[in-house]
Amino acid sequence: MNLRFLRLAVIGFAAILMSAACAPQATPPVDDLATNIAQGVSIMLTRTALASTLTPSATPTQTPVPPTVTSTKGPVQPPVVVGFANCWLFGPGYSYSLDSHIKSGKQVKLIGVGSIPGWYIIINPYYSTTCWIQAANLNIDPNMDLSQIPMMTPFPLAPTP
Repeated sequence: MNLRFLRLAVIGFAAILMSAACAPQATPPVDDLATNIAQGVSIMLTRTALASTLTPSATPTQTPVPPTVTSTKGPVQPPVVVGFANCWLFGPGYSYSLDSHIKSGKQVKLIGVGSIPGWYIIINPYYSTTCWIQAANLNIDPNMDLSQIPMMTPFPLAPTP
């Protein structure tokens, strides 16, 4: 009788151990939207960093340089937002995510000219992120040399399933 009880106890103990064993964790689902946003931010920051890097120039020569005429117009003022402007993430318009609204009179830093006419890329004064704003919503100093600002292309839109 003790042998039967001992076998039953061992089987019961083994069953308890097996039921309490660690079960493998299920793999969490991939968040496609968050992944696309993270990739977009990475690409935009890379483009911004690459746009401002200077390429090394050739070895300078000893050619005399004529004196240059300095501008008497004074320092260039930063762009100012006119009206209540929308600031879009990753690209221009309603097809892209709205980052925020910018109040009239806010000074912004212009970091890019959009490849789509009528759009600029700025640093959002509220969140310090890059965003797209319409040219009609910016008052840009006429002394600002826009040819020195890199041209940027919006991110391609994610395909809808």
